[in-house]
Amino acid sequence: MDDGDAIDDVFSIQGLWKQSIHFTDPEAHESTLFAPLQLDISSVKFDHPYAPKHDLDHELRLPDLETFEFGPLPELDSFDVSHISLETPSLEPEDDIWQVAFDLGPANKDVLFYTWEGFEQAQHIEIQTAYVTERGPETFDAALAKDDSKIAAGRVVRGDVLLQSLWNLGLGRSSILFEFNAKLKSFEPTISDGRMSGVSLIAAQSLIAQFIHTGNTFLYLRSFAERTFASASSIPARVALATTTSSILTTLEEQLGRQSRSIASFIQLQQQFARPRGILLHISRMVDAMKHAKTNEQLASILHHRLLELEDGDEGIRRLSSQMLCAVAKPSLELLAEWIGTRKEQDTAPVASRDSFVTEETGQADDDKPEYIYRSEMMPRFISLEDGNTIFETGLSLRFLKTQHPGHPLAKLHEANVAPPSFEWAFEWQDIEAISAKAKAFEDRLRHTLLAYSRGSRVDAEIVRMPEDVLPLPREDRASDLGLYFEESIRQLDSLPQQPLQTLPDEMQLLMSDILSFGDLKSRGASNFSPPLSLTSSLSFRPLIMAQSKLVNAATLRLFFRSHQLRHHLTLQRQYHLLGDGVFSSLLATALFDPDRESAECHKGQMRSGVHMGLQLGSRSSWPPASSELRLALRGVLSESYYSSSMYQSLLSSGEKIQKDTTISGRDNDELPGQLNFAIRNLTELEQEKVMDPDALPALDFLRLQYVPPTPLNLVITTTALDKYDLIFKFLLRLLRMLFVVSHLPRQYPNIESRQFRMEAHHFVTMLANYVFQTGITGNWHEFDGFVATLERRVNEEDAAGEYGTRITAGIASLRDAHEKCLDSIMFSLFLRKRQRKILALVDEIFEHILLFAKMQQPGGKVSEGPQHVYDKLRAKVRVFLSVCRSLTGKKGYGKEKGTAEENSMERLVLGMEMNAYFAGA
Repeated sequence: MDDGDAIDDVFSIQGLWKQSIHFTDPEAHESTLFAPLQLDISSVKFDHPYAPKHDLDHELRLPDLETFEFGPLPELDSFDVSHISLETPSLEPEDDIWQVAFDLGPANKDVLFYTWEGFEQAQHIEIQTAYVTERGPETFDAALAKDDSKIAAGRVVRGDVLLQSLWNLGLGRSSILFEFNAKLKSFEPTISDGRMSGVSLIAAQSLIAQFIHTGNTFLYLRSFAERTFASASSIPARVALATTTSSILTTLEEQLGRQSRSIASFIQLQQQFARPRGILLHISRMVDAMKHAKTNEQLASILHHRLLELEDGDEGIRRLSSQMLCAVAKPSLELLAEWIGTRKEQDTAPVASRDSFVTEETGQADDDKPEYIYRSEMMPRFISLEDGNTIFETGLSLRFLKTQHPGHPLAKLHEANVAPPSFEWAFEWQDIEAISAKAKAFEDRLRHTLLAYSRGSRVDAEIVRMPEDVLPLPREDRASDLGLYFEESIRQLDSLPQQPLQTLPDEMQLLMSDILSFGDLKSRGASNFSPPLSLTSSLSFRPLIMAQSKLVNAATLRLFFRSHQLRHHLTLQRQYHLLGDGVFSSLLATALFDPDRESAECHKGQMRSGVHMGLQLGSRSSWPPASSELRLALRGVLSESYYSSSMYQSLLSSGEKIQKDTTISGRDNDELPGQLNFAIRNLTELEQEKVMDPDALPALDFLRLQYVPPTPLNLVITTTALDKYDLIFKFLLRLLRMLFVVSHLPRQYPNIESRQFRMEAHHFVTMLANYVFQTGITGNWHEFDGFVATLERRVNEEDAAGEYGTRITAGIASLRDAHEKCLDSIMFSLFLRKRQRKILALVDEIFEHILLFAKMQQPGGKVSEGPQHVYDKLRAKVRVFLSVCRSLTGKKGYGKEKGTAEENSMERLVLGMEMNAYFAGA
């Protein structure tokens, strides 16, 4: 094979420069894609002076550089001679190109526009459109008129007249085409089948109906505002709602009025009224929802509920509703501020007299001591239950300060230079933080004032000062000053009213302008960093409520502990109503049951000594005793036990004023704290019948302890608490009688049943009394007393550290609740609750059997039943009682968590009853 025919190594680069053997010379073939250009220059005529005269090869040849010569250059003129002419050449008038274009008409007016079908097929015939609307409004109107037999064509109204009439209709105004029907309370078209050109009657009527609805809504809201302003019985919240509604309507009229001249089409008109229409419909629904509201609180609560429904709705509507809520809720918030003291209360119309969340009831014991009742249903719904209770208790404590300590800074807060803030709504976090900062600053100023007052400085003029215009005038200057006052008043009334702020837009108008100008506020970057609407009320009002509450509670507790001896009066209830004083219990039992005492009963021909006398219940047949017997028998029982008690001695050591006469007999007529004394209980007819039997268990149910808590201790020791004390004392008096009876039963009996009855009865009553006094009363009272001691200790620690309202935030409400909770626990342990009636009935039946047995041991006691029968009944009732107690050992509420184990109070009672197998097998 020749070397030329050898195939090179495909991976070698030595022959890479060689031309491929398959390559052919392009000049050997003619181009089939583009033919060579044949241009005959001589046959083409050019008018241009520089056009070629010969063929291109000749014209485009390069010059011969060897024979090429330049021609002579023309001589230039001398620079010394000026050839510039100063005369302006005359210009020929130019043609007006705009007028020429107008005369010529549109360019290419004869040129036809081709479609793809016409371009592909020259004979294609264009199909005319089937839509009449594309042929203009006149064609559409003609088509409607031609087809009037099938579809009502209506009458075409001038577009500008209809446009202006619809604009007026949207604003609730009558016009040439629309008038208001007072009977139907709606706008009606004067031309029922009128329409605009180029629109069907159905479409036109739909648009007109929309504007009629908008106009009716506008007129309805305007009428609501006018009726509210004209009515003398309109509540402040409704007036505020009408004011905001009127402001919104005015803003809508101004905004739409400025846009009226720029509206040129019905679609534009509909678009301009779209946003106002949504606002009007929303306000109309709110007004309808509040139609039946009777109080400020109800109206504000309904509006707040409507606002919560807009949580995820339109931003502009939500902000508008929020602003309306601020105005409508203002009267309710001002009432709350007056109650807690951050706003001056009206002297002529106190809060309790305005049919609000506080009502006043006159006490039965003292007509001058009103009692305030909290009506939670009258509190606005946007105030939480916890905040509502705090508001009421703060105002209650403040009323105590105003009546008992009128010179206290909190009692005359508006005479102090502390500037309490008002309640404000806030819907953004930055506004909420600003409210918290205001409340904190107010708390610091008021704390400084109270600390100065507690140090005995009586709040100097820098802290609390009366305004100069309210300082009391000297007596001789009052008459002349009164005359000047009347003269100044006459001049003010005769002068023209000053309205410097009338032309300034209010906040509602600014917000409405913002909403109408920008539409959706989210689109222009409105802040969405806000808390949920359901929390805004608490976040807005709680800082001020808690600031005022803490300081009022701190001041109130100090006065209760130090000026009104709260601990002393609570101890008094423990010692007497709960039989915590052993001396009192012994003297009372002796005066009521001891048969060895001289009888206080009046006998003919027998004079009573009046000293150490008793009622001898259980040893007499006549019952109930007369009032004179009660006075003789119970004389000195309370005074002797009180003046000999450690409670009274501690009161002496505290520096309290006492009577000079220190003998017991000299104090028989002294008035004890709270007018403590024995009294007769009001009984029903059935209860009176039971009291008539001296051997029956209810024989002493008529006797009660009377205690009237001095003002202001009635805020803690309430009427409800006194009723509970009375019920407990009634039970304890029965138990005290049973203890006396079983301890005085004979020890010798002729039969074994009687001996067993005495032992088991004595054991049952003793164990029950031990459970009642140790577990039921002492345990619960010790817990309450520890709570009171803790409060008092913290108050003292604050004074020692120079603080006020920092370590203690609880107030009178906490004391009252703890006190009543303690009494409820005692009643629960003593089976005195309503759901424990059956258990208490078993105890009463056991006591009845013991009294029956005691009657059998008296000389002349007539009992139809024998000892064995009475003993069997006792055993049966005790067996049932223990069975019930065992079943209660695992029940909720009968145990207490103390330490690391749960101790059930019922287990103590059952264990004591079954000790030494007294009731074995029961």
